[in-house]
Amino acid sequence: MRHYIGIDVGGTRLKAGLVDHNHRVIREEVAWLAEEDTTEDGILRRLTELVHALRGRTKPVIVGLGIPGVISRWDGMVTESPNFPAWTNFRIKERLEAVLGMHVAIDNDANCVIAGEALAGAAAGHRDLLGFTLGTGVGGAVILGGRLWHGRNGMAGELGHICVDPDGPLCGCGSHGCLETFASRVGLRHALINSPVSGIDPDAPDMPKLLAAKARSGEPVAIGHFAMAGTALGRATGGLLNVLNVGTILLTGGLLPAWPLMEAAMRAEMTRTAFAGVVEGVDILTGSLGDQAGMIGAALQWQLMPHD
Repeated sequence: MRHYIGIDVGGTRLKAGLVDHNHRVIREEVAWLAEEDTTEDGILRRLTELVHALRGRTKPVIVGLGIPGVISRWDGMVTESPNFPAWTNFRIKERLEAVLGMHVAIDNDANCVIAGEALAGAAAGHRDLLGFTLGTGVGGAVILGGRLWHGRNGMAGELGHICVDPDGPLCGCGSHGCLETFASRVGLRHALINSPVSGIDPDAPDMPKLLAAKARSGEPVAIGHFAMAGTALGRATGGLLNVLNVGTILLTGGLLPAWPLMEAAMRAEMTRTAFAGVVEGVDILTGSLGDQAGMIGAALQWQLMPHD
């Protein structure tokens, strides 16, 4: 039986899984990162320890990494990462291969999450789709013809930075009104600062959950915040459907439990924005793999790469 290792590289922890040829996670490990682990040498050390702990007696075919930031997949380099400011043009693939003696593949973390769902989760069998990770921000991926679309230099799929309102809030990328400033934890925080909801602290760790509970109880301002997020998501997806004419939209991420509060507004705006023939029959799916999506996708994203 062939085995693969997938590691979801987060800002505070590494989530790793040993994946079999049937796309099942058969063993998991989590490693929390200290400050000294976030340097190039530090992360290489922790990744090596994690791989050895996870593999046991198996001989993995590949070690795959899902990393936030700008990834040059072809030469295995992290150009920059918001979670790891010390990494600049970090040739992580080359250096980790030298330590492990195994083949290493890397990709953007959102690409890996969507790849995992496309290979083994809610979107399995769907060859053309737009994938959104709705969390602290909004990540994304595009799959066309069963292949991840990376674009000219590997940066395709930044769906969270589509402008949905040029007069909207300032985004961390430097632009105004990106989708991320509406349909994410960051977006809900903006909304709460401008239009507070009694009893909800915009900076509370469980703010999205608390705000969703308020909306479900009928609190009108809370309902409006999720409707605004859904409208922004519908505007972005409607425009993308006009361009790509795909038949599937996949939603994943920590904000997913609040999706029912955004659904009506998203569908209405998507219908308003896209041509009728383009939006008709489009499936909106929600992820089914949870935290395992990133691990499975990191381990097996190479299966969705062009044959180049």
